[in-house]
Amino acid sequence: MFMRKNNTKRSLLASVFALVLCVAMLVGSTFAWFTDTASTGVNKIQAGNLDIKVEYAKEKMNDDGTLAGELTDWAPIDNATNVFDPNALWEPGRTEYVVFRITNNGNLALKYKLSLETLAQKPGTNKANEQFYLTDYLCASAKVNVGPGEIGSGVSTLGAFMTKLNDLGVAGVQNVLDPEYHPLTDATVNGTLLPGKTNCVPMAIWMPTSVGNEANAISPDKAATIDFGINVVAAQDTVENDSFGNEYDASAGTNAFKQGVTISGIAGVADSYDTIQDAYEAVKAMLVANSGLAEQPLSEEAFNAFFTDGGKITWTIYGNQKVTDNRMFSFGRAANRFGEGRHITEINIVGGNSSASLDLSAVNGTFALPYNWWNVADSANTTLKCKNITFNGIKYMPSGTYQCTLYPTTYEFDGCTFNGNLYSYQDFDVNMTIMNCTFNAPVNTQYAFMAQGAGGRITLDNNVFNNYTRGINLQRPNAGFVVTNNTIRSTVSEPDRGAIQLTDGKSFVVTGNTVDVNAGNAFWFHDAATNGNVTYTISNNDVKAPYIGYYGTSFDVNAKITSSGNKFNSTDTTKCMKKGATVAEATNLTAIH
Repeated sequence: MFMRKNNTKRSLLASVFALVLCVAMLVGSTFAWFTDTASTGVNKIQAGNLDIKVEYAKEKMNDDGTLAGELTDWAPIDNATNVFDPNALWEPGRTEYVVFRITNNGNLALKYKLSLETLAQKPGTNKANEQFYLTDYLCASAKVNVGPGEIGSGVSTLGAFMTKLNDLGVAGVQNVLDPEYHPLTDATVNGTLLPGKTNCVPMAIWMPTSVGNEANAISPDKAATIDFGINVVAAQDTVENDSFGNEYDASAGTNAFKQGVTISGIAGVADSYDTIQDAYEAVKAMLVANSGLAEQPLSEEAFNAFFTDGGKITWTIYGNQKVTDNRMFSFGRAANRFGEGRHITEINIVGGNSSASLDLSAVNGTFALPYNWWNVADSANTTLKCKNITFNGIKYMPSGTYQCTLYPTTYEFDGCTFNGNLYSYQDFDVNMTIMNCTFNAPVNTQYAFMAQGAGGRITLDNNVFNNYTRGINLQRPNAGFVVTNNTIRSTVSEPDRGAIQLTDGKSFVVTGNTVDVNAGNAFWFHDAATNGNVTYTISNNDVKAPYIGYYGTSFDVNAKITSSGNKFNSTDTTKCMKKGATVAEATNLTAIH
């Protein structure tokens, strides 16, 4: 709730403000047919394509810290770009501006949606010892192609626009972009672009001067933090004409901007729901009426009547949805078992469009699978499969629940984006596959992925890990790890850590990976290793790190390493940085070549 007080202008403690852009595009599906000549009978097929380019510019600063009155050069944006100041001191009256330039480089008309999303946030404690979130006290707004007439006379260029915004101050910015209080999540613009055309979208984020001690942290360690993301989604627009008019592609991009949820595998559900909360509440009520939310059974007839796909539940997510209950995806059900041979066997979470995302900030960055403590032959642990979905504010691998130890539990993530870090602990065997995924680090985040627990098999294939200080850490003494074709890159690596930490396991296959980090070691074999029978295959990796790394294990890892085809780029293979060290020394890791 937005609160206003007159006794304002109190300085607020720092919040981390990282802005990461994710540009998602749908591939054009329309084909245009052209006949070269009637006599040859040769047809030329040209596939239409969507190609959107997003850049940003800010106002230049003079050496004395004053605004220069002109824009910086346009710079491209990727998943690691900090558009706003990541070290900003947010206080009443502070405003930051940025201009996005969106260009249609394809040959199809497109429509797009640019929105501001909360990727992760941590609450703070204010002077009244009350919890608060920065999302309740920051405003944002944006407009497509704001013209000179909207902000006064004498403003004809983007540079002048930025200068004018500065001259106007906070109140002026609010009047230009939106005269009313505008919550962060509503900072959304929609636009259209013909091929070759460009739109400019100015965006402002500010803390109103009316905010007081309700958002003033009681101490530095109680300060609130927040990470933001800009999401740009493009879809084909319906304006091209051919011999059939402009309706041939009328359905193109129908779901691109859709918001809502569909559910399959449950009898009697609606065709769609406006929000994930609506879907959860509706089916939860049905589940309560049929059985209950704890361990209540269902007869075989009743189970099959309720679960239409043998216990498999599929959620299809459109747009950004907020998870409010740890057991939301089992509709509040704690146990997966409804009787002998009757279980919630699988939960699928699928992105229905390129903007599909789950906000996990209200559930501490994770959610739970229904538990199964019945160690009997007919047990079936609940499989989790996630595809083409973005997890905002994620901290932990969805689990947190006990599973039958007779069988491994399956986790599959394909084409997902993790804006946060993924800590995985299961005191049972797992078959876990994470492939074609992107991991984006909030500021000062250590491991992108850390696995601990019992045994099983964990596969990381063709993933990208961006700007984590320590990379990945693998520690399950009875597990086999397969790490293939991944890219680990960072400009914020810790000087005494490793990009790939092989702590404890039964076997490790590390092949075909690209490591590009600015500090520390490529590899680190941690002294917490307990399985002395381990084997390591390290091959065909392309490594750029200051040092090769070292081992701290009680056994000689060199005798257990099979190495071939690795490439080292400006990497000192004779030295390492040990934990806590400030100066490199000779390495004991000699078998990787």
